[in-house]
Amino acid sequence: MDRCELLSPAGDYDCFLAAVSAGADAVYLGLDRFSARASAHNLTEPELLSALDIAHIRGVKVYLTVNTLFKDDELCDLYDMLCEPYKRGLDAVIVQDIGAMKMIASSFPDLAIHVSTQAAVTSSEGAMYLKDLGVSRIVPARELTLCEITKLKDDTGMELECFIHGSMCYSYSGKCLLSSFIGGRSGNRGRCAQPCRLKYDDEYLLSLSDLCCVDLIPELIGAGISSFKIEGRAKSAGYVHNVTSIYRKYIDAFYENGKCSIDKNDMDSLIGKYSRGKTGKGYYHIHNDRKMITLDSPSYAENEDDKPCDINVAKVPVKMSVTIRRNEPVKVMATACGKTITHIDKTVAESAKNAPLTAESVTKQFSKLGDTQFVAADISVSADDGLFIPNGVLNGIRRDAIDELSSCILSPCFRKEPDLLSHEDDIHYDREDNKRPHIIAQVLTIEQAGAVLDSDADGIIVPAYVYKELSKDMRSLLYGRKLYISLPLIIRNENRDNSPQYVKELIKRASADDDVAGFYISNLESAKLIRDSSFSGEVIGDIHLYAYNRHAASYYKNHGISKTTVPVELNYRELVNRKITGEDLIVYGRLPMMISANCIINTKEGCRSDKNGHGTYISDRKGMKMFAFCNCRDCTNTLYNSVKLCLTDDKRLFDLLHPSSIRFVFTDEDPDTVGYVLRSYRDQADDKGVTAAPLTCDHTRGHINRGVY
Repeated sequence: MDRCELLSPAGDYDCFLAAVSAGADAVYLGLDRFSARASAHNLTEPELLSALDIAHIRGVKVYLTVNTLFKDDELCDLYDMLCEPYKRGLDAVIVQDIGAMKMIASSFPDLAIHVSTQAAVTSSEGAMYLKDLGVSRIVPARELTLCEITKLKDDTGMELECFIHGSMCYSYSGKCLLSSFIGGRSGNRGRCAQPCRLKYDDEYLLSLSDLCCVDLIPELIGAGISSFKIEGRAKSAGYVHNVTSIYRKYIDAFYENGKCSIDKNDMDSLIGKYSRGKTGKGYYHIHNDRKMITLDSPSYAENEDDKPCDINVAKVPVKMSVTIRRNEPVKVMATACGKTITHIDKTVAESAKNAPLTAESVTKQFSKLGDTQFVAADISVSADDGLFIPNGVLNGIRRDAIDELSSCILSPCFRKEPDLLSHEDDIHYDREDNKRPHIIAQVLTIEQAGAVLDSDADGIIVPAYVYKELSKDMRSLLYGRKLYISLPLIIRNENRDNSPQYVKELIKRASADDDVAGFYISNLESAKLIRDSSFSGEVIGDIHLYAYNRHAASYYKNHGISKTTVPVELNYRELVNRKITGEDLIVYGRLPMMISANCIINTKEGCRSDKNGHGTYISDRKGMKMFAFCNCRDCTNTLYNSVKLCLTDDKRLFDLLHPSSIRFVFTDEDPDTVGYVLRSYRDQADDKGVTAAPLTCDHTRGHINRGVY
């Protein structure tokens, strides 16, 4: 079995040097664009190219984070950004956006693709859906238990990269829109403002404690994890060096002795200086727990050590043999990193007039390797008597030999030019021309479903648990209208109603149900489960199956998705640039801000799974109330925006996007309100489906005008 990799963060060049100095096997870092840690200083391209050489000479790998969602016109910029690092030997990219994965797989065929935790892969089905793209490694959702990780490894055989230390998100990463809608700083664009660290109901209800798993190293290795990842690209070089050093120490101890006993001073250092004062083991052994929340304060107990640390990267030892013969070119043999070169220089020694060469004088000049990656470990000199070469010439011979040795070591990493960038055609999903879009209502409860069926909506979306409760009388009210099932927001191997096996059975049942027109899906796991089934109806990608760009939409369209939902973080211009029409457009309702394995009700008052699906409200510091829905069947929490979206009066949006369906999302509304909203829309909408005024006074237009950074 290969040794588990220790992967360290680098928010700038000093952090990179600190990681290498401390013994990291690999370093992940970002440039100034497309990185999920835009707040970090990040590296410049020249620094990245230098870092690649420094790392590769020492056998250290470098992974570039390009783990944001990409707007359509940004994929060309991504291509340009990757060209030079690709040629220089970049080991892998860490990616969230499926469109970016598609482009990279096509244009950079030798570049390994690692799927970011931002993609929220939660089971083997999601991993296998991506394997078609040539993905070699998955960074699974941090919410998975060790049992789930072991199953994911056994089912797929793919490399797994898992976090072992650092900050934790309350939401499944990539499923959070809270920062985006509160202040326009999107976590999917690397600019999260961390509103989860603020108070709600006068407590820090959404602030998870940090992860510290140094004492779980044997278990984590036993689970089949390929890479141990330290979080912290926004942290200092001191943090990187010291945390990496401690984990390096105990990983090595385990492989040497089969166990690792953690020194109290090391544990105190990890907990006291390099994490929030309250730490835990994350989700590796539990689904959620009130003890995981830093209710009193999300701040660090002590500031991390920002004092200058020793980041002197150890030089690589080189052996050299210098041969100087009368009337012959100077020959230098150099060996390092298992590679040997023989440099035959054009220089021929002269006869000495005064001070002839000695072994000592030649050794002195060839030992001057201070500005290189090497240090002289052994230099042997064989020179005929009475010869002379100026010191400046000897220095030039040394430089040429070392350059040749460097090239010999690094050349296996270098690549040729990438393939040309491919472009996607415009995408037009089916819709009836000159007809107003179909009205689809999405509900959470059976009571809301009844209100929709009493209206004249064209279709209804119900969660699986409501689908099972639909009576014959309610089904008779469909009158040919379309019935859709929204599959679970998260698929997990936990023997709940969102397990792959349960969803398979649901898909099988729906395939035999003439009333069911299709599914709305929010994750890659559902896409794979449906694709592998015999289901032939519609499959609509919901807002968390992100299709920011045509590359993503094209991939989904070619892999089982009938149509996508208009992204909620793009503005008019960006949506038009996508050149996608006929999608599903959400025009009303509270949008989901967070999807979490943790439970707000459990944190506030203890588990209430006996109620089997219920909600609560939490207030922010401005008194705005957000609705939290607790789906106890899945043990999944969804936190909804405090303000409802309303776009029914946006004629320009309808004209530009030509949606095939418009969606009304009902969350905490009572049945009377559901019926009232749908009737109001029908009464006010013109023949294009546009109302003269918003359906509600207190509303937001989301990102249609402003977009996100």
